[in-house]
Amino acid sequence: MSTLDVSAHTSAPDKITKVTRAGAIGNFIEFYDFTLYGFFAVTIATLFFPQFDSVAALLSTFALFGVAFVIRPIGAVVFGHVGDRWGRKRALMIAVLLMSAATAAIGVLPTYAAVGVAAPALLLVCRLLQGFSAGGEQSGAFVLVVEQSAIGERGRNASKLVVSIVAGVCCAALVVLVVSALTTDQQMAQWGWRLPFLLSAPLGVLGFYLRMSIEDSHDFTAARANSEPGTPAPLAQAFRTVRRQMCTLLGWVAMQSVAGYILVGFMMSYLVKFQNYPMSTALTIVVVGHLVGIGLIVGIGRWADRIQRKTLAVSLAAALAIAVVPAFILLRHGVVAATIGISLYATTAYSLLIVSALAVVELFPVEVRYSASALPFQISYAVFGGAAPFVSTWLVAEVSTIAPAYALVFFGILGIVVAAIAIPNLPTRPDGGADGTAADCEPGAGTTIHAN
Repeated sequence: MSTLDVSAHTSAPDKITKVTRAGAIGNFIEFYDFTLYGFFAVTIATLFFPQFDSVAALLSTFALFGVAFVIRPIGAVVFGHVGDRWGRKRALMIAVLLMSAATAAIGVLPTYAAVGVAAPALLLVCRLLQGFSAGGEQSGAFVLVVEQSAIGERGRNASKLVVSIVAGVCCAALVVLVVSALTTDQQMAQWGWRLPFLLSAPLGVLGFYLRMSIEDSHDFTAARANSEPGTPAPLAQAFRTVRRQMCTLLGWVAMQSVAGYILVGFMMSYLVKFQNYPMSTALTIVVVGHLVGIGLIVGIGRWADRIQRKTLAVSLAAALAIAVVPAFILLRHGVVAATIGISLYATTAYSLLIVSALAVVELFPVEVRYSASALPFQISYAVFGGAAPFVSTWLVAEVSTIAPAYALVFFGILGIVVAAIAIPNLPTRPDGGADGTAADCEPGAGTTIHAN
């Protein structure tokens, strides 16, 4: 069983474009959905929880944000099994519909004033459904796209998926900004906040359509055709054969998830509540900062196709550790400085996902790839990412406004260690170029090359 399948064939450009689009739409929706919850955390705290203490209500809101992550590993097991047994396409079609339906449902929930404690209970149900479906989405989309990419184009295609994540965050911010501009504060609190959540419904239909029009990879269909009756469940096979690689991915994603979900789930509340920016100003800072990051991420994706994986991973983790404290300091010094800070933070945080997207394919064999990558992904998200906004809020309230940045420095150092010790140097081009060939894989990296 291989840990890296390098296909001699290259997907036609139009095919990989369709596959990339289908993978990207789910990432876009996932981060649109989850970003909305973070952006509206203050509003949700006011509407869905009793107002004895505004900070306690905000902490309760972030607690529900974190609870949704607890169920993500269950979603990873279910969708991973479906994806490895019956196809990546089928698993991702189900995931995008369920995720968008749960988000749209938040837009029609009654508030605490209307139904009392039933309001946060119903919100919890929607968040759990979001978490369950998200458990199979991101790593599954990475598998879908990178698995079908030529080896010398994996970095740039992975960066397109990362750009779709950033675009989801930007779109959520822009929608909130437009709704805020078109409504009064009272209208926003009464019904305006619901509109961005309801927009998730048509997005889900679009995602389902795009995914319905693609096919699974040649490698996957060949592996499924050659599988023998009575083969153990993919996750059971993964635990038996690639446990070390699963631990590697778990450690890397721990860093990535904390960095990402402080940005997505906490930053808006941080700018509004703790740095005293008006919401419209904070939204503008976030949108412009993310848009600047998009161009840089595309460049990093192209760079990823020219260097070894270990060098890429160590460099990006080090960039996070070095950049995050200055980025947080800039948030204190006005709109222009804060926008630069968000650009710096967003670029370093999101670029970590390029390594994750490559790792889900290059660390695991095709037969168990979805299951073996989804579970460590979502365990890290559940343990670290889901808790990040809650812990960050507590750190700012009890320690200092810059305390979350120092926590991120620690996770950046963790990422450097994981990359240096456990991420293998894998090939970047199949054509014999100086930056690596299929024949240059290091002995002992656990890598076997198949030419299809």
